[in-house]
Amino acid sequence: MKKIKIGVQVVPDVRRKVQEDKYPLKLKITYKGERKYYGIGDSVTLKQWEELHQPNIKGKLKTIKNNIVTIEEKAEEIIKKISPFTFLSFQDEFFEKPIKYESLKTLFEDIIETFKKEERIGTAILYHNAITSIEKFRQGIRISGVNVPFLKSYEEWLCERNISLNTVSMYMRTLRAVINRAIADEKFDIRYYPFGRNKYQIPNGTSTKRSLSKEQLKKIFEYKVTSDDYFTKRSLDFWKFSYLANGINMMDIARLRWKNVHDDIIVFNREKTKRTGRGNPKKITVIRNEIIDSIIQDWSIKMMSPEDFVFSIIDPSDSVEEAVAKEKQFIKVTNKWMNEVAKELGINISLTTYVARHSFSTILLRSGASVEFISESLGHSDIKTTQNYLAGFDLEAKKETMKTLLNFD
Repeated sequence: MKKIKIGVQVVPDVRRKVQEDKYPLKLKITYKGERKYYGIGDSVTLKQWEELHQPNIKGKLKTIKNNIVTIEEKAEEIIKKISPFTFLSFQDEFFEKPIKYESLKTLFEDIIETFKKEERIGTAILYHNAITSIEKFRQGIRISGVNVPFLKSYEEWLCERNISLNTVSMYMRTLRAVINRAIADEKFDIRYYPFGRNKYQIPNGTSTKRSLSKEQLKKIFEYKVTSDDYFTKRSLDFWKFSYLANGINMMDIARLRWKNVHDDIIVFNREKTKRTGRGNPKKITVIRNEIIDSIIQDWSIKMMSPEDFVFSIIDPSDSVEEAVAKEKQFIKVTNKWMNEVAKELGINISLTTYVARHSFSTILLRSGASVEFISESLGHSDIKTTQNYLAGFDLEAKKETMKTLLNFD
């Protein structure tokens, strides 16, 4: 294969003048028809540039000429060592700058800071947890050290510590996203990309989603709470609210504002998809009913402005981090008390807030609702997301269907 010639030459940059009719001298690198210019710190007039090519020059011009020769020779030597050649690799070598992302942790930290600025605190926490885990496995690993053997060893290490497959999958997907970022920044050679077919494949962490039957849901909605049992009543009410309001998650409940609440409907955008769907945000429309209205009446705070929050889960003065922490605590408490309800009712399923959302979807599916309708109700931007979301639902229904294989009557 014919080697591509890379041009190396110091030239005056006549596109701009600095002072006293002088032009800056720049190292011009030409590769595949593309040119990049790098300043070398000297400048000359066009007349001086002509004199530089004359023999027996003296003084300052001789110093400049010697500098030009040194720079061109250095550039040519560096280019010989770079394979494959990229302008960014050349810059790092030529200017002897430290590589910004010297370690994997540094790259993670930069990305985490970006997420925090974008108020994507949940994602920032996931990335923080992932790199903390990776550093426990192999401290100070460089980006170049992320290869197939490393990934397989790290997965084994996680599994040996009884880390769930879902968590393993999330950490690996996070790591893959970081490596993709490094490739975009030309800090990782794509030839050594360790993910994909015949390389390292991320395990599927999708667990079977459990939803409730109509009978179980009936028990929950008929469950009577004593008036003085504050936490059980609050947890039960907001669990019901999630189920009835299109499977709304607790973050979106916490951030509902009075402007979202209308006479017979509630209209809102999911917090999770506000950034991914900026151009055409998906609005979710909830049909109000007596139970939703009763929960709003019992737990809402007085409206002073349409921008006020409906519920007192978070406060307008909270920082992003404080709001997320309060939402997580609210979910934790709700899950705890709903599991107490499950024990009393003899329901052998953990009644988490996710189960409320999953049950909403499954009941719609069982009732004959189209995937398109469910997708719109959930606020998914892509119907494939809904199809994947529904794929693991209704294990009990599948069991009942399989029983018909032996029903010969």
